[in-house]
Amino acid sequence: MDLTLGSSTPATVFDIVNISLALAGIVLAFIILIVSFQLHNRRIRMGWFLAACCITLGGLMFQIAELDTGPDDGDVYTVFARILYALSAPLFSLYFIETEREEGEEWDGKFWATIQFLMAILVSAFAVFGGNPYLMSASFLSQCLIVLIMLLFSSKSLRASVGFILGLIFPITASLFAMADSRIDVLGFGIILQLLVVFFGYQLDTDREVLQSKAELSEKRVSLLMEQIHPHFIYNSLQQITLLCDENAEAVKPAILNFSGYLRKKFQALTGESMIPFTEEMEHVEMYIDLANILPSRHFEVEKHFEVTDFKIPPLTLQPLVENAIQYGIGMSEEGDQIRIGSRLNRGWIEIYVEDDGHGKKTRLPSQKSYKSVGTENVRTRLKLLCNGELSINTSETGTVAVIRIPDSTAGSGVLWGADRK
Repeated sequence: MDLTLGSSTPATVFDIVNISLALAGIVLAFIILIVSFQLHNRRIRMGWFLAACCITLGGLMFQIAELDTGPDDGDVYTVFARILYALSAPLFSLYFIETEREEGEEWDGKFWATIQFLMAILVSAFAVFGGNPYLMSASFLSQCLIVLIMLLFSSKSLRASVGFILGLIFPITASLFAMADSRIDVLGFGIILQLLVVFFGYQLDTDREVLQSKAELSEKRVSLLMEQIHPHFIYNSLQQITLLCDENAEAVKPAILNFSGYLRKKFQALTGESMIPFTEEMEHVEMYIDLANILPSRHFEVEKHFEVTDFKIPPLTLQPLVENAIQYGIGMSEEGDQIRIGSRLNRGWIEIYVEDDGHGKKTRLPSQKSYKSVGTENVRTRLKLLCNGELSINTSETGTVAVIRIPDSTAGSGVLWGADRK
């Protein structure tokens, strides 16, 4: 007995192969989607990838419907399937562009994305207006070759893009089969195989990056503990508290509470890997400022101006910068006595700045330079590992400006404007 499709037409070998591979492609697409939603390190690039996967999945479903209906309805489903397959190439190109682009870099993939969308329009026109099947398949092949050229010329590392290049073998082969015989329709299955190869390559790279980041973070936490809890600072603080017992007994208890709170915050921050609310980090900063005020140093003022406060920041990133400003900015200058701390939102980045008006370049001692370089390097590493943030420090004759930059997408900002705090 002959196998039949929805149109009651005997199924050919080509029909059986096409529908079998389409069903297999649907299963693989659902596997990709299920596994992808379990990833913890999802970013914009995975959004483009999943969009390409969903578009291709829709095309496969239309292809199944095409094989299970009559000629008239089947033609409509064929058009929909071809259009969706054509759209997968530009979405995949956007995924590659986001993979190559570093966080914070300007998006420079307009050229490739434009070409791919123009090709998608051309393929869609062939599908809608009943173009030659050979030319339609050739257009699909052109899309794949454009992706290949993009990989070869725009990839920062061809070795890292091997998975992308290997994955292209499948849709290219599917297009060549369709050009050889229009009855062979396995393009959707070829695209899914491409996405499968790239996806699991991406997942392995992501897991490797996470493990490496955790190892580096553990090493930096130990280094940070050694560098941030200074014996001489503890000694000077205790000595000053001792002097307060004779000069101002009422100030002793608050000083001890500040000192113990400062140390407790230090150790709490060093035992966790997660981000903390900015307001919590500012509590730590306030404790340090109060503690610094009891030490024998010249009076200083702290001005605060926060345009945004509802976001998260890695622990022990702002406080070391304030400490540098107090100890080595105004503390080493005969004229400076002003420190400014603030936050702002700037083009998708949350910026937290610490400024002092001390003479940064003139007062830099060898010991000061050594400590500041180690401390700031710790801050820079924690920012990079925990939130892909950045730290820049500019020192001039009129003082030093340190700026922390965190992508708004990783800071979890619910941006509150006008939350100025003086």
